[in-house]
Amino acid sequence: MARKVARIWYFIIPAVLVAAGMFYYFMDPQTTWFMPKCMMKELTGFQCPSCGAQRALHAFLHGHVAEALSYNLFFVIAIPFLLLTAYSVMMMRRPDPSRTTVLLFNFTTSRYTLYSYIVLYLAWWVIRNVIGI
Repeated sequence: MARKVARIWYFIIPAVLVAAGMFYYFMDPQTTWFMPKCMMKELTGFQCPSCGAQRALHAFLHGHVAEALSYNLFFVIAIPFLLLTAYSVMMMRRPDPSRTTVLLFNFTTSRYTLYSYIVLYLAWWVIRNVIGI
């Protein structure tokens, strides 16, 4: 029974990602009134590390990489890393993962990689508010 539940996630997660991708492809966060706004920016005027991520995702899905980078540099750079992490976690659940999958999983889920990601995320938060990116 638990194995069947685990298999369902192989279909649910990609389906949710595709649905979210389609939503952000067709809905422009700049012109759509119901898209959520950043509460930190609304209250303080400072940008959070994720400010511009919705606009960056919309631009990225339309193939406008330079525009996406201008909205949120860290988010666009983090997309490949997050996709690799999700892929390696899903592939490790297979009965006999390859050596490459194990190495990728060990790298993406290591404590040092996680700490580095958090430090870079916080540094991006400070840099984007000091420089005004």
